Amino acid sequence: MTKPASALYSVNHFSIDHIISSYIDRGCQRSSTRPLVFFRADDIGIPSHSFQQLIGCFQKHKLPLCLATVPAWLTETRLKELRRLTGVVSSQWCWHQHGRIHRNFEKTGKKQEFGPARSKSDIHTSLTKGKERLGHLLERDFHPVFTPPWNRCNSDTLQALADLGFKAISRSKGARPETIDQLPDYQVNVDLHTRKEMQPHLALENLLTEIELGLATGLCGIMIHHQRMNRSALELLDILLGLIHSNRALNPVHFADLL
Repeated sequence: MTKPASALYSVNHFSIDHIISSYIDRGCQRSSTRPLVFFRADDIGIPSHSFQQLIGCFQKHKLPLCLATVPAWLTETRLKELRRLTGVVSSQWCWHQHGRIHRNFEKTGKKQEFGPARSKSDIHTSLTKGKERLGHLLERDFHPVFTPPWNRCNSDTLQALADLGFKAISRSKGARPETIDQLPDYQVNVDLHTRKEMQPHLALENLLTEIELGLATGLCGIMIHHQRMNRSALELLDILLGLIHSNRALNPVHFADLL
């Protein structure tokens, strides 16, 4: 399952460590607390070379990663292969639920798996089946956090998640509707791979600005789509992870730490 890479990754990013570092430093300086930073990799469940490269990069830098896993994609055979790469048990990873089948149900408007086209009971049933499947396969490694496909869901979904014992949700910055009190929203405010800028230099400038602004809030969430990673994307990720690992002003976490 491969998807086209952003124009940002049509060029190489060698020797830009100092540029990225300057944006990180400014973000830290603007934050009133020591900034927390987490990475969330979406669309997990199918072993691939790009997944192997992603995991290898995080292992190299010893940083935590939230793995948003699609229940319908995960089987015992696939999980065995995924665990061969991640290790059987590791506190480095936060496996959690990413929709159920990752399918759009809306006939008009923006894509949603858990939107107005579906009834409350259908949403509740779908969430239940997804949670039960991941719980069965991942056992104690499953964390009750929900990432909706395309970062969108409706208020019925939020309430159903709380009723089913989910502890948090993770969507995009400024997501609507606002979440409910018992379901904190760990929002991503940096998009590494699904960028739409047509000019690489503009995409890089916007990306680094997102990182600075995200760190300034005190909680910077960085979204990854490994299917869109080419060699250039992997190089930039490697640089970014290295800078975050070595920066003592930052506190890398995943959802289990936040909970």
